[in-house]
Amino acid sequence: ETVVKPAANLRNGDAKKVLSGLYEKSPKQAECLSFLLNSPDQEYNRADIIRALNISSSVITGLVMRGFVLLEQKQVIRDYYGDMDPGPPKKVKLNPDQRNALEKINVHLDFKKYATFLLHGVTGSGKTQVYIEAIYHVLEQKRTAIVLVPEISLTPQMVSRFRSHFGDTVAVFHSRMSPGERYDSWRATWEGKFNIVIGPRSAIYSPLKNIGLIVVDEEHENSYKQYDLTPRYHARDVSIMRAQLDNALVVLGSATPAVETFFNAWIKKYHILSLPKRIDDIPMPEIKIIDMRKEPRIIGRKEPIIFSRTLREKIDEKLALGEQIILLQNRRGFATFLKCKDCGYLAKCKDCDITLTFHLKNHLLKCHYCGHVERAPLFCPQCQGVEIFYKGIGTQRVEEELHELFPGVSAVRMDLDTTRGRLAHDKILSKFGRGEYRILLGTQMVAKGLDFPNVTLVGVISADTELLFPDFRAGERAFQILTQVSGRAGRKEKQGEVVIQTYSPDHYSLYYTRTHDYDNFFKVEIMDRKELNYPPFSRIINIVFKGPDQENVQRVTEKFHSLIDLNAGFEVKGPAPATLSKIQGNFRWQILFMSLKSRDTGAKSMKDNIRRALQEFKVRRWARDVTYTIDVDPVSIL
Repeated sequence: ETVVKPAANLRNGDAKKVLSGLYEKSPKQAECLSFLLNSPDQEYNRADIIRALNISSSVITGLVMRGFVLLEQKQVIRDYYGDMDPGPPKKVKLNPDQRNALEKINVHLDFKKYATFLLHGVTGSGKTQVYIEAIYHVLEQKRTAIVLVPEISLTPQMVSRFRSHFGDTVAVFHSRMSPGERYDSWRATWEGKFNIVIGPRSAIYSPLKNIGLIVVDEEHENSYKQYDLTPRYHARDVSIMRAQLDNALVVLGSATPAVETFFNAWIKKYHILSLPKRIDDIPMPEIKIIDMRKEPRIIGRKEPIIFSRTLREKIDEKLALGEQIILLQNRRGFATFLKCKDCGYLAKCKDCDITLTFHLKNHLLKCHYCGHVERAPLFCPQCQGVEIFYKGIGTQRVEEELHELFPGVSAVRMDLDTTRGRLAHDKILSKFGRGEYRILLGTQMVAKGLDFPNVTLVGVISADTELLFPDFRAGERAFQILTQVSGRAGRKEKQGEVVIQTYSPDHYSLYYTRTHDYDNFFKVEIMDRKELNYPPFSRIINIVFKGPDQENVQRVTEKFHSLIDLNAGFEVKGPAPATLSKIQGNFRWQILFMSLKSRDTGAKSMKDNIRRALQEFKVRRWARDVTYTIDVDPVSIL
């Protein structure tokens, strides 16, 4: 950008004489020159000085022609968080558990050899401060560090905290940055101007040299897996591989580790560090499970109950005390589907085998898989009936009910529909942190990593959204998200409370969430996994075939299946239609491969068999108008 600065002779003492002459002939030029001479660095961005003084560019041109100022092109790093003022770091005294964890990490850092640690700490136990202290040790060794976070919404708080400690040595990478901002971060990192990188999963590929530490915060999160584009990598696994190549240390941090991760610590493949208590011995929040089957129906209403009596009372209580509330409903939109009572018509996406979600704003039906949008009908397109009803509860529906029950209370919704703009996450969270909003309502992005001292109540509108998901990891995911969102309550001196609403109150995930008992949850979960041969006792590969013609997709999938040796010691499920059988106009069929680690630790036989089948498949050229994707260790098989 163009920078304006006074000529060298003016900075040596001739300024007063020049200014006195200019004030008589060209007062605007005098005002501009005086502004420059009195600025701390005696230089200013050209566009900024024109805006600040409300002058035309000809004023600066005149000063240049008279030889009073110089114009220079100065390279500026575009910074997404350039306006952030993190302030000085807070003084923190580590508790004994934190010191013990840090000492073990630092000892291994001194070895400069690869190792993986699982930092298992309850919510609010101070894991981030352990990361920061470990990075200080890494920087003393003249080495660098990568810190991965699962969500863009968490990045502002993490960037602020790290920049308060490490200043301008912290680079940021994420998809909301402009191409120019990402390019500048990448180039400056490559040139060695940054020695700490923070960002979501793709930040693991940042061009840092001499890496000493890689932190994967909230390592259990599915967002670390890239499942929609090739390569379908998991950032946690890539972190471990990169650390091995660089003789670096990996710290996987979580209050609710992935079952596979905790299993690796259990069998001593990873070192485990424990933070069993919150900072300053702040008590864990009290959790109540509300059986929604026992809630009395509201007379005259057929819609499902959104707020139980207990949750309404608790919200009233916290509002009266001037405290804040977080509400979780992990579905966006107003209603999850639209249906005709007369003929049973169900509004579905024309390109996906998915029901359309109703959004109240502009009365629209949207597909959350392909982005298709259409107007919601006033009568049934199939039978012309007017008995159309909306089923299911999304964040918009909860927001509407919230304003009806608590009129005048400032509340904000945070989901994909409200956070599309630049710095949208940061603006919402900053206003909530300043107390401008009393209630924060959102999807899973409000469940992780947020630290607001005035939040004393968390309400989960429906835990069944996670519990009823058709996946063998449904119980684990429910336990993780419910534990994580519960941890947002009572993080300072105030006692936190959590109200979880469900129609499945006897589910084991809810029982262990209520008692904050990860260890016993893990024991139950691992027994089920072992009995059914699911990971971590097996390796899974999912191959999905897709194309516009259903019969052709089925035929190609079956032909590929015929190339597999079914007696090679691994299990093959399918071919069969995928659970989501059509997306974006493409029909989907899949074959699922499962290999027990007890027979073949690295699933070599299964992988070699698939490779041979793929080679022959390509030679025979069966896949006209059909594409396929291979997902090793999928986090979802929908």
